[in-house]
Parts: sequence; structure tokens; C-alpha cells
Amino acid sequence: MKKSTTIILGIIALLVIGYFVVKPKLENKKQEFTYTTIKKGDIEAIVSSTGTLEAINTVEVGTQISGTISKIYVDYNDKVNEGQLLAEMDLRLLQTNLLTAQANLAVNEARFKQAEEDFERNKVLYKEKVISEQQYNSSKYTYEQVLSSKKASEASVKNIEVSMSYARIKSPINGTIIERTVEEGQTVAASFATPRMFIIAEDLSKMQILADVDESDIGYIKDSMQVRFSVQTFPEVKFYGLVSQIRLQPIKINNVVNYQVVVDVDNKNGMLLPGMTTNLEFILDTAYNVLFINNSALRFRPNEAMLKDIKPVLKEKTKWLLVDSIRQNFIEAITNEETYTPANFKSNLPSHINGFFYKDETGKIDFKFIETGITSGLESEIKKFLDETPLREGDKIINSIKEKK
Repeated sequence: MKKSTTIILGIIALLVIGYFVVKPKLENKKQEFTYTTIKKGDIEAIVSSTGTLEAINTVEVGTQISGTISKIYVDYNDKVNEGQLLAEMDLRLLQTNLLTAQANLAVNEARFKQAEEDFERNKVLYKEKVISEQQYNSSKYTYEQVLSSKKASEASVKNIEVSMSYARIKSPINGTIIERTVEEGQTVAASFATPRMFIIAEDLSKMQILADVDESDIGYIKDSMQVRFSVQTFPEVKFYGLVSQIRLQPIKINNVVNYQVVVDVDNKNGMLLPGMTTNLEFILDTAYNVLFINNSALRFRPNEAMLKDIKPVLKEKTKWLLVDSIRQNFIEAITNEETYTPANFKSNLPSHINGFFYKDETGKIDFKFIETGITSGLESEIKKFLDETPLREGDKIINSIKEKK
């Protein structure tokens, strides 16, 4: 009885071992793959962002006096020249104040004339000792007091005249009215701050984009870098600009640190308007007429069976394809069971070395090491195969596994 039980257990153990030996081969036979191909063309490395179009130089025009707007001479989109009259304030109250101030000045001028004559006469009489020192000092004090009153009246008149000049609102620059915030008859108060009446854009033929770039990408952005962008109203049109400034002040957006990048844009055709939202691509690098591969093939994760079968191939190729420092780290990684997994088996390779799975001429799965160049979000440039085989457009590369039903 014991002997038969031992035999049965032995058979079960052999079946279990056989199952795990045969299972990967059976799984491989069940599998079919989807493929991408090596293509030839141009490839770009870009950083994407969004931004807002603005005029390069805008000036807010307001009034320094309070009152009612009696006349407005310009409207939205009007072209204006430096010194051109934009609006006028109601001057009636100021004119009344001016008449009052001028009347006060006339009274003080008369008083000053009389005090001056008295002081000059008393100055002579005091020298001749006709009047006392007290009388002399009294006339001198009266003269100086009236002189001060006269100067205060002159300043009051001048102040009102300046305020009246402010009632004529003029353009400080040549430009275009892009905003008007007031209407005729409206009362504005300039007690604590200058009320904004107009915004003038100096030159809309040259504009700028203020773009927010994530801290993880800002290190790639350089002065004078070319930028391609589009706007929603012309989605099929590609516009171009150049980076003119990288502002160092960090801005937190949804708890992510961003930096503002200024992009100068030519707008001679007038298609771009202030405030438009732009989708930008900062062009980091470009390669023309090169071979490239879809990144899905480089990110492909083999199953355990494929990984086990390809291990001897990787060890053999590593010996003569990778330089010493890279080879040692990679061999250590693929011989360690914890790191030799579908997700991690290439993690010890440097960023410019990668590889992909493909089927050789006999239909057997193989692996090829490559040196990559420019990488975009979708593709990577193949600079060369490390085994120095020719680069061929159209070669099929495995990028996923599809189980047969």
C-alpha cells in the first residue's frame, strides 16, 4: 500500500514539473503579436505648453481728476497717434473754481501792493529814526504775510489750470484702442486711484505669448528657441515664434511649479488677436530623413516565457555589443531574479541605449540593441543598431501580445 502511494505521488510530482516546463512553450504557441514598423522621415523633440497672446506693450490711459466725461472721441480698434485727443471731462466746475481762485489772487495782489509800499516807506523812515523798530517790524511782517498769501493764490490758480489740462485725455503713444471702459456722461472718481478709461496696444503687428512651462521641462527651454503654435480659430494654420525671455519667478498652478516663458511673434498679417489661447510646441531638436520606431515597441513588456527564452540571447549579445561599464550593470540586472522582470529588465541600460523584440528569418523571437537619438512623445530616432546590421525601413517590430481565442 505504501509503495503504491509513493508511486502515485511521484507521478503527480512529474506531471506538475512537466506542466511548468511545457506550459511556457504552449503559451508561446498560443501567442500572436501585433507589430509596428521602422519608418523613415523627420522627427522632432518638443515640449508642449499653452499660453495667451498679448500685445508687447500696452498702456492704460486714465484721468487724474474726478468728474463727468463730456465727450469721447475714439472707440474700440481705432488707430491713434501720440498726443491725439481721446476724451474730455466736463470743465464747468473747474472753470468756476478757476474764476474764484483768480479773484482771490487779484485781492491778494492788491493787498501785496499796498503792503509792499508801506514796508518800503517804513524802511526809509526807520533808517531816519522817524518810526520805532516795533513799527518797522510790524510792517515787515505784514509784507511777508501778504506775499505768502499772494504766492498761495498763484499756486491755487496754477493747480486748477493744470487740472483743467488733465481734463483733456490724450494718447501717450501711437497704437490701437483695444479696450474702452467708459461712456459719455459717466462720472469717474480719482480720489484714491486713477480710473482706467482706455487700454492702448502700441503695435499689434508684433505680439508675444506668455506660456507656462512645467518645472520638469523648463530646463530644456533656451533663449531664441523656435516655437510652433496654433490658435483655436485657425486650427489648420501653424504659426512660429522665438523664445525671448524665461522669467525666473515660479508660479504654482494646481500645486505644480511653472515658469513663464515669453515668446515673440510676428503678426504682420493681423490674424492673431490679444487674448487668444495658444497651443505651443517648443522645438528642442529636429532630425531629417532618419529611421525611427514607435515608442510602443521600446516599451513592450514580454511575458515570463519570452523573457526566459531570450535570456541566453541577451547574455550572449551583451558580451560583444555593450561597452564594459554598461555590460557589467546589465548582466547583473538580468541575472538577478528580482530585477529580471518584464518591467525592469532594461532599466540598467543608459537612456540612449534601448532595444526591441522581433522575429528573425526563421520565425524565432530575437532581440536587437539600438542606440536612440531624438525622442518625441510617439517615436524615437534609431541612430544605429549596435550589431552594425544595416538599418532598413519597413522592418516589423513586436509592440504587443495578442492572445488567440
